Amino acid sequence: MSEPDSIPTVHRIAEAVTEAVRDGRLAPGQRLTETEFAGRHGVSRSSVREAFRRLTADGLLAFEPNRGVTVRILSRREIDNLFAVRGALEALAVRLSLPALKAAPERLLALLAEMDRAVADNDMPAFSAANAAFHALFAEVADNALLSETLTRLSNSIYWLQFRMLVDRRQVFDSHAEHRRIVAAILAGDAGAAEEAMRTHVDGSRKLVQQLPDSHFAG
Repeated sequence: MSEPDSIPTVHRIAEAVTEAVRDGRLAPGQRLTETEFAGRHGVSRSSVREAFRRLTADGLLAFEPNRGVTVRILSRREIDNLFAVRGALEALAVRLSLPALKAAPERLLALLAEMDRAVADNDMPAFSAANAAFHALFAEVADNALLSETLTRLSNSIYWLQFRMLVDRRQVFDSHAEHRRIVAAILAGDAGAAEEAMRTHVDGSRKLVQQLPDSHFAG
């Protein structure tokens, strides 16, 4: 019997779809069906439909006439636009959170250490998890609900999820040096340097994505 409709159920399905894209189990352009997801997760089709609707609004999925719901494919221009917005907002989050993180840097330093270990162990899943937590920390500590909500929506968009599995992992690991520059600027209390380091870091991700072949992008 299908699980009754509820906000937690819809959220669970949305998270399952997002994770599948992040892990490469759902590819850009792949069609998704309500029946398949409802059966796989033991929920109602209406719950799946609502989860698809939310993810379409967030930009992860797209609705195409005669095809239904698919994993969205972005153009190169859309990638640039998304990274530009993300960079500006991440830099703002760093500036707003800097006083609190400088005063109590334990969580920041712990996440940096987690990424150090992941790079040493060549552990991409662990690195990705710690990296996501590292970026989320700034929005959390900044204590600005609108900023946090907007960054979450951008994180759930397809802008990076569909490309993470395609970019050379050595290049991803090399970006860890930029995390260290961000942390060093925060510990020094230099908001300008911290913001600039974050912008450079986000733009570096954009450049990695743009190095991929045209076949990975919408026309």
